[in-house]
Parts: sequence; C-alpha cells; structure tokens
Amino acid sequence: MPRKNHSISWSNHLLNFLSVILGVYLAFFLNDRADRNRDRNEGQVLMESLAGDLAKDIEQYGDYQIPVNRQHVARLEDLLDMLERDSVAGIEAHLGAIFEVENYAATTATYAAMRSSGKLGLIGDPELRKELADHYEGLAVESIRKGEYQVDYFTNELLPWLTLNMDLATMQLVKEDELTVLKNKLIIYGSLVEQKVGSYEAMAESSKALRERISAAMEAR
Repeated sequence: MPRKNHSISWSNHLLNFLSVILGVYLAFFLNDRADRNRDRNEGQVLMESLAGDLAKDIEQYGDYQIPVNRQHVARLEDLLDMLERDSVAGIEAHLGAIFEVENYAATTATYAAMRSSGKLGLIGDPELRKELADHYEGLAVESIRKGEYQVDYFTNELLPWLTLNMDLATMQLVKEDELTVLKNKLIIYGSLVEQKVGSYEAMAESSKALRERISAAMEAR
C-alpha cells in the first residue's frame, strides 16, 4: 500500500511538472505569435506609408518638376540660340529664364525612420529591401546632388555675371561685350539642368516600379 501511494505521489509530481512545461511553452508560443502578428501589422503600416511617399513623389515629378524643368531647358536653349546668332535685340525678355530654379527632394521620411530604427527587416523580401536601398540611398541622393550642382553654378557663376553686366531693377543689359562669356556659362548651366531632369525622370520610373512592388508585397502578406 505505501508503495502505491508513493507511485501516485510521483505521478502527481510528473503531471504537475509536465503542466508547468506545457504552460511555459504555451505562453511562449502565444507571446511569439503575438510578436509576429505585431511585426506583421507594423510592417504592413510601414509599407503603406512607403507607398504613400512614393505616390507623392510620382505626382510631384510627373505633374510638375519634369515638365517645368523641361520648359526651363527649352527657354535656356532659346536664349542660347539668340546669343549664337548675335541677335541681342529684345534679349532682355529672355534673360529671366536664367533665374528659374525648380528643385525637388524625394520624400524619404518613412524609409529614413525605418533605417535608423532597424525596422527594414520587417519587410521580409530581401530583394525589395535592396531595391528600396538603391532607390533612396542611390537615385534619390544623386537627384538631390544634381539640383545642388545647378544651384551652386547659378550662385557662383551666373549671378555674379548678371550683377556685373545687367541692371537687375530693369533687366537691361549694360555690357553687351560680355555676352560671349554669358553664352559659355549658359551652355554649362543648360547641361546641368538637363542632367537634373534626367535624374528626375529616373526617379519617377523607379518610384512607379517600387510602388507596384510594395503593393504586390502587401497583397501577398
């Protein structure tokens, strides 16, 4: 009889031990599942935010920046054509094209926040993460620099020439013998604007492709 009670006692201990183990395992499983659900939900929210940023960029590039800067290039070419033909009559009306500077920096807030907080891993697709890095850390940085080159050249080269050779109050030339220098500067300046527009066009295409990839990834989650 005592041996039977001893056996029951050990059985109870074993059952209690197994209950504790199963309880710990179940708690761990539920906690892990909750963490994964939370990460999945947060990843979904962040991807939606990325898609929103890209949509803004697509609209800004396509509806404004690219067409406006294309028009700027065309006006600079018209001004250069007048200078090359030594046709200075009425040239003052075209000199305003020099002052047009329209730059845009891509919306990087969501990507920058994800990168700094270590949450890029919430995007499970490594190829998509690479495409995002190429876009935001490559193309976007390059397009910003293209705009900076234009501003720097305008500030350091064109503005000093205009200050010395024009009456800025009336937009009248005061030194026509310096127009050859202006022509040479405009050739370089026009090239810088053209390169910037090309960079904006690349950003627009990349933004469209990325938005489609993100939409597909969200649907697959």
